[in-house]
Amino acid sequence: MLGALGLALSGAFLTLPSPALNGDPTLIAIASDPAQMRLYCFSTRCGDAEWRLATSAPAPVEPTESHRRTLRLPGSQSYAPLGAPATPRDRSSLYSNDFRIGTRYEVDAVRDGPTRIGLALGAGYRLAPLYDDGINQPGPVLRGELNFGQQIGERALWTQRVQFESGRGEAFVKQSVSLDVNLWPNWTLESDFAIRHDTQSGGGKETAESRIELRRRF
Repeated sequence: MLGALGLALSGAFLTLPSPALNGDPTLIAIASDPAQMRLYCFSTRCGDAEWRLATSAPAPVEPTESHRRTLRLPGSQSYAPLGAPATPRDRSSLYSNDFRIGTRYEVDAVRDGPTRIGLALGAGYRLAPLYDDGINQPGPVLRGELNFGQQIGERALWTQRVQFESGRGEAFVKQSVSLDVNLWPNWTLESDFAIRHDTQSGGGKETAESRIELRRRF
C-alpha cells in the first residue's frame, strides 16, 4: 500500500503542468528527476537515521592493546617507598675492659650545623684503679660526660669535654680542650690541654698536661 502511495505521489509530481514552471527548461529538467534536488556530500549513519555531512569528524578509534595496558585507574599507581635519612639522637651500650665494666646512655642534644653538644651518663663497676681516668679504688661507680664541639671554618674543630666519675666516697673530674686544624690533605695539627682533679680521703690534687702534634694519616 505504501508503495502504491509513493508511486501516486511521484506521478503527480512528474505530471505537473509546464505552465507552473514558467516554461524554464532547467526547472523542468530538475523537476523531472527528484534525485537531483538532494544536497551533495550527505550520507546516512543507519538505514532510517537522520542525514549528516560526509566530512564530519571520524568515529572514535577503539583503544589498542598497548593503550589498555597503560591505562591506570585511580589508586592503582605504585608509589616509591619513603625513607628518613635521620638517625636516632640517643643510644645505649654495654662495655667491658680490663679495668671497668658498665653501661652507658648517650644523647646528641645538638648535632645539626657547626655546633654539637652531647651528653653521656652511665653506671658500672671499677675493677682496677689508676688504669684510666677515674677514682683510685675499685667498686661501683657513676660516670658522666659533657661534650661540646664547634666547627671553625672548613679546617678547624674546637672540642671541649668535661668527664666525671664518683664512687666509694671519691670523685674525679677531667676537663680537656682540643683544637684540630687540617693543614693539608692527610696532615692535621692537633693540640690538647687537660686538667684532672680527684679527691682521696677528704683531700684532693690537681694535675695538668698539654700536647701538640703534627699527624699524617696514611
